[in-house]
Amino acid sequence: MIGLVSINYKNAPIEVREKFDFSVAQKKDFCKIIKTKRIVEGIMILSTCNRTEIYFENEKFTGLETKIIHKVLKELVDYKSFFDSLSPYVETKTSKYVTEHLFRLVSGLESMIIGEYQIVEQIKESFAFAKTNNMLSPILERMIQKSFEAGKYIRTNTYIDKGAVSISYAVVEKLSKFPQINSSNILVVGAGETSLLTIKHLLKKQIENICVVNRSLEKAKAIAKKCNIRFDNFTDLPKLLVKYDIVIFSTSAKKSLVSFEDIKSVQQLREDKSIIFFDLSVPRNLPSSISKIKGVSLINIDNLKDQVNQNYKKRKLEIAKAEGFIHFFLKDFNQWKTSRHLRPSIIALNDQFDDLLKSDHDKCSCCNKLLKDCINFSNQHNRIRTKFLNNLIKKIKEVSDNGKDEDALDIINKIFSYNE
Repeated sequence: MIGLVSINYKNAPIEVREKFDFSVAQKKDFCKIIKTKRIVEGIMILSTCNRTEIYFENEKFTGLETKIIHKVLKELVDYKSFFDSLSPYVETKTSKYVTEHLFRLVSGLESMIIGEYQIVEQIKESFAFAKTNNMLSPILERMIQKSFEAGKYIRTNTYIDKGAVSISYAVVEKLSKFPQINSSNILVVGAGETSLLTIKHLLKKQIENICVVNRSLEKAKAIAKKCNIRFDNFTDLPKLLVKYDIVIFSTSAKKSLVSFEDIKSVQQLREDKSIIFFDLSVPRNLPSSISKIKGVSLINIDNLKDQVNQNYKKRKLEIAKAEGFIHFFLKDFNQWKTSRHLRPSIIALNDQFDDLLKSDHDKCSCCNKLLKDCINFSNQHNRIRTKFLNNLIKKIKEVSDNGKDEDALDIINKIFSYNE
């Protein structure tokens, strides 16, 4: 059985979600507890600001899904010392519904922002951690790997993650159309979350000539160090503007930080060379009248929101197409999972042929044949073995409906499970 316990933004407020956050050490500790008690064979914990999800698998407990889910939930609430009722906040799934949920999650269909990519990096990190610490079972590992395959295909063949759906990325999308962007000097005014995200998006586009200023010099220094960019002094902002071609304002100031006259003076010193201002602040940091000054372009948050909303609508239109692809990958994974029922027969077949080959090889070795003849004899046997086994395994899969037909499967296992 495959199971899932999920506490996510759809059902649980932040006050509940934060109580189920897992540090790296806690992940290791909880997984050790639950595996020691033999509740699961494989487990992966995904812990982000929007969700805590525990994926687990135990092939031995097929048919006992509800019982195992309850055991995992009990261990979870005990470990986190959560004494209120968890029922209103938790979502549980089993079998194919777990696989479908994970495929949707990696594809960006379950995220707060449709198509966002950060969730892929978070799942990859959780997967790598689980694998490094030997927490995965073969089925769980294959399911997660298949989800990455599905997500990559969907993001490549749909527009589910195309177009900016955040203000910070909308700035970068707008700037990427500017021909001289890579040679332009960019100033970011402000050191909050939006400024940080904007800088990160710019750096991902290999736009690196960036400087940050803030009323708190320490905060500007901190962002500059974190992003490996320059910082400057905020004290005389109008004079500073002369050096820059693109200026992005994102502060919590309650009034304009520069005046119409300030920008007019800046442009005189710049000899009316083009300058683009982005005002992402509410209240606005720049007077709207500056757009009348020669060479000045002003883009405010409302201009960008229109673009973001249009892009979001386009993404929503791609959901049905993405779900169709998910169905295809689900079918492929379920066929592989079902075919695992044939493993005992296939392993027995391989073992029996290996024994026969060894027996013939031993007879060959006992004879006074040349080594070259023995090698040719062995190579010929291996070719026959491979061809015969491949055809036989193909027929076994056809007869048993890839392991779904239990009666046929039982007969096949009886035929090939003898020991000689």
